[in-house]
Amino acid sequence: MTLDPYKTLGVEKNASPDSIKKAYRNLARKYHPDVNPNDKSAEEKFKELSMAYDILSDPNKKAEYDNLGREAFFERGFNGAGYKPNFDSHSFSFDDIFADFFANDKFNSSSKTGRKNSSFSFGTADGGPFGNFGGFTKKATKGGDRELKLTLSFREAVNGTELTLELDMPEICSNCQGQGMISNGRGVRNCPECRGRGSVVSRQTIKAKVPAGIKDGQKIRLRGKGFPGENGGQPGDLNLIVQVSPDPVFVREGDVDLKLEKSLSLYDALLGGKIEVPTLSGPATLKIPAGTQNGSKFRLKGKGVNSGKKTGDLYVAVKVLLPTSISEEAKELLSQLKELAPVHIDN
Repeated sequence: MTLDPYKTLGVEKNASPDSIKKAYRNLARKYHPDVNPNDKSAEEKFKELSMAYDILSDPNKKAEYDNLGREAFFERGFNGAGYKPNFDSHSFSFDDIFADFFANDKFNSSSKTGRKNSSFSFGTADGGPFGNFGGFTKKATKGGDRELKLTLSFREAVNGTELTLELDMPEICSNCQGQGMISNGRGVRNCPECRGRGSVVSRQTIKAKVPAGIKDGQKIRLRGKGFPGENGGQPGDLNLIVQVSPDPVFVREGDVDLKLEKSLSLYDALLGGKIEVPTLSGPATLKIPAGTQNGSKFRLKGKGVNSGKKTGDLYVAVKVLLPTSISEEAKELLSQLKELAPVHIDN
């Protein structure tokens, strides 16, 4: 449920705590289930009023609602755990407030019927934080998703791997069964184990399978490893956002192709020959034709990334290196070479 607490209580955003409390008292007195027996709409309205007051009477919840907005507050507020009612004993006592509401024989704890306060309970064992509202059961809600960054080496990303991760994972509090509250016979109080959050954090070891060929920025979804659900709902998912570290040799080109730069001496470029180049599966031999130009590219078919669906190629760009020191004898030979093998330049 993503109600607007201000509209529900009929107050403005700048309303004082006393105004909020007064509005709640007036409306709660009108829609209380014991005042409206067997009226489902009144039960629903009373539930909404109680939730609205729980939010607006708590400065932290009120601030988070104002900052996040309605949808985000209920679904992803409180660090992704979503909104959970928190009727803590330090805020107000339900016994006191309802004794004040219904100070007549029908609802007073000293009534002639002998029942304590009203037949409506905020703390039943199976009704969650709000009780069962005369038969109302809270709907099971799936937990929110989590996102974490996962840094992979270049080789782990292109070859695929399986990683064992140790993460702080939220799980449903076993003491309150995820309700965030417990009943001690005198009323509803925050669960001492989870402090009203409904979940606790524990260190867990999980395995993540990295598919071959995954790219920087892609996600690995681990189902059921997100935030716990509410009222028996399924947990959310954990999304690992992949960050691939750069490789000193290879650069990714598209989905499955790779490229690298290989230095080549002037003489190998002029005369041709064979050079050794690295690949993902080990060294390979590349044949260089005579007269190879600086920046020329060669393709090694099938030496790129194997994603399981297709295999890419490796493109090698050669960088021709010139001698940095030339003797007088070498200059004479180069002059002869210039005459014998002239280079024609198109302007």
